[in-house]
Amino acid sequence: MQGRYGYDEFSRFLIIAGLVLMTVSCLPYLHFLYILGFAAALSSWLRVLSKNYNKRRKELDRYLSIKYSIAGKIRLYKSMWRDRKTHKYCKCPDCKAVARIARPEKGKRILIACPKCGRRFENRT
Repeated sequence: MQGRYGYDEFSRFLIIAGLVLMTVSCLPYLHFLYILGFAAALSSWLRVLSKNYNKRRKELDRYLSIKYSIAGKIRLYKSMWRDRKTHKYCKCPDCKAVARIARPEKGKRILIACPKCGRRFENRT
């Protein structure tokens, strides 16, 4: 294994996804998933045995950026659900940052300052 890229988080994801797809392919009318699962598992092993460090590192960075953006959205929705009775989440029209404010009385208009860009915008509760 000397001089090879080795096993990383993206390779682990590919091998697990491949095994899951091959297992699900046992169900009726889903036989095509076996080919996709086998291709994912094979690409995982090709990544592990590759000598091209730069290309594998770029693939890993792209995978991690997608993974963390999805995890951030899930975390935001989880917080929104947890705080649904006490707080309101508003999105800035300019930078799309999310501001968390204490929920005022229903039907009132409030002025919100964006935590990222500082722009003030009005929102209805």
